[in-house]
Amino acid sequence: MESLRAIFTETLGLSSNHFEEFLKELHLKTLKKKQYLIQEGSVCDFIAIVISGTLRSYVQNNDGEFNNDFYLENSFASAYTSFLTQMPTNCNIEALTDVELYYITHKQFHSLIEKDTNYLKLAKYISDNYFIRKCKRETSFLKNSAAERLEMIRKLYPEIEQKVPQYHIASYLGIKPESLSRIKLLTYINK
Repeated sequence: MESLRAIFTETLGLSSNHFEEFLKELHLKTLKKKQYLIQEGSVCDFIAIVISGTLRSYVQNNDGEFNNDFYLENSFASAYTSFLTQMPTNCNIEALTDVELYYITHKQFHSLIEKDTNYLKLAKYISDNYFIRKCKRETSFLKNSAAERLEMIRKLYPEIEQKVPQYHIASYLGIKPESLSRIKLLTYINK
């Protein structure tokens, strides 16, 4: 929770009181590996903060599952479009490991904002992070090779290769696991 405190006090310039008030609203949730935080068709009524473990977000169609985000320790996890619109989500968020997280409900978060508009700084911070991650990924698909996309994911999610199976990383990159193996091998050879 120290990293969350730092976001409040150092990054956002909020007081320790804001942080303490926010903490009072949080609920603890644990997930076992392969359990879902949310499934397609549900309305997301929470924003979570991952304390330990790793989750993946994916969409599904007739061709299979396609990873579109990962949530590692100290990150905010939510089907965020659904959270904002209060409409059903088209994604699933699944635990890749046992996960411990805290969450705040949509209603609680908006109650905090109504009481003190300084919490809008936190809302903006969360929105900005989601927006930037999504834009980077979209742009990388339009501009970059698979090898460059791999470098991007390594920067975006440090230590991801130790925490997420290769086939999930390949899915996020839009390539087959065999292609990811070749890219890693070529990168290693060229060093």
